[in-house]
Amino acid sequence: MPVSDPVFDTSFQARLLSPRYWLSWLALGLLFVMAFIPVCLRDKLADWLTPLVLRFSKKQIYIANTNLDICFPELSEAERQAILHKSVRIGLKSLLGFGEFTVRSPAYLMKRIQVSGWHHIEAEQAEGRPVILVVPHSWPVDAAGYYFAQRGIEMCTMMKSARNPVFDWHINRERAKSGCRVYERQAGIKPIIKAVKGGRSFFYLPDQDHGREASIFVPFFGRAKATLPALPRLVKLTGAKAVPLLACYDEAQHCYRLEIEAPFADYPSGDLQADTLHMNQMVEGQLRRHPGQYMWFLKIFETLEHPVDKHGLYEAGIKRIRRGLSPHP
Repeated sequence: MPVSDPVFDTSFQARLLSPRYWLSWLALGLLFVMAFIPVCLRDKLADWLTPLVLRFSKKQIYIANTNLDICFPELSEAERQAILHKSVRIGLKSLLGFGEFTVRSPAYLMKRIQVSGWHHIEAEQAEGRPVILVVPHSWPVDAAGYYFAQRGIEMCTMMKSARNPVFDWHINRERAKSGCRVYERQAGIKPIIKAVKGGRSFFYLPDQDHGREASIFVPFFGRAKATLPALPRLVKLTGAKAVPLLACYDEAQHCYRLEIEAPFADYPSGDLQADTLHMNQMVEGQLRRHPGQYMWFLKIFETLEHPVDKHGLYEAGIKRIRRGLSPHP
């Protein structure tokens, strides 16, 4: 892998054939089989599995409930639980459909993806500019990457290694097969700037917690959140516009939906705090419209602005769960 272009290494490694990964390969194989099952039946299976996830995934459900309590204090407990249940359903339906993007034809898949706001992308193309897609972690986010690749738009993104190396290799290999340049996060922002200046559009994930040193604290759903302030710099240095995108799964129509909005206007303003807040407010607006589409199990508020100890927001509850106790003392 050249130092000047530190893309993810998609070459197959013999260590992935170790017996410790055989269950991972079996799981991938099952997802490929699931890709040929009628979508309505697959979605019914996800509905049936949802109560099991809610019952047994205690750590993830605790994190999700913590996030929902922070983000939607105005809602009743029943309303927040309805969002959680939908999020789990959407997550399962997206997971069970994951194999489609490997084994089904482009003609089949493109019919499964409905798009609004594509004229915003066409307008930037007409000006000869790539775009920086501001894409929060909704469950069917890979549908967006697939669609853009099939429309002939060269993409790049950054990745964080998954815990399972088989899935890590497969996911990023599939992204690379679609023509996307997948950069290791530790490579930093310079390769991205070079790629965007060279005409590639960029998938920017704005909602992750990158820790105290890399972040500034700006409000998100009314709470100070450690937020990476890279988007204003990227827009300024590349000349590309920031375009909001949210990938959704439509349970009624059993299809993927991409919602593309108008690019940020007068951005960046020169005020880093205000520009980063603008990004967070945009994401907040997307999630208020479609809260059930989001991966609420992410530790989005992990880094505390005023920590009382070395641990993050969720750790005390997770430790109690590991001891078989309720996460709340």
